Amino acid sequence: MKKTNSKELAQGLLYLLKKFSDHFYKDFGQRVQTILEVKLNEAQLTTLKREIYIMNMWIISKILSSDRKVLDELHKIYLLPHVNQNQINKWLKQKETENLKNVLKQDESELNERYAKYYADWDDKSGGNQSILVMTMLEHLFNNGQPDKRFVDARLTFEVNAHILGMMKIIIDFRKGHEIID
Repeated sequence: MKKTNSKELAQGLLYLLKKFSDHFYKDFGQRVQTILEVKLNEAQLTTLKREIYIMNMWIISKILSSDRKVLDELHKIYLLPHVNQNQINKWLKQKETENLKNVLKQDESELNERYAKYYADWDDKSGGNQSILVMTMLEHLFNNGQPDKRFVDARLTFEVNAHILGMMKIIIDFRKGHEIID
């Protein structure tokens, strides 16, 4: 077991987040267009990618809920890249920290809103079948959080459910290999 601090573990989790989010985006993004018989435009693909990251952040938070310090570090690291770095530098140079704080609060608020929905739809008694949660995730991935009967498709629900379970296993295995020393 490797000894590490919360910040280092959070950085390792960020690496896993990026790796598995990008892979799922590339693979699922292509398949979903075939399943739904649509061509996603650039804005829809950007939303899909962002929502996959949020979904995977929630999975990490669900699995590591007892590692509060690690999650706090991960959220700090995760939230900053959503703001354009040039804009951050401009605001800091002009001492306009309120603008930066407002953008970060908006991103954090959106993340917390999604977490609340996902936690509400998680079913501890269902075992590996998280169909209600998956439907909520699909609504956010493709329809701004609104229901759509097209999402009642076994191929879609299977893909997302399998991803949730696979991502959870990866995070559990990763965490088992580390002892947090702070």
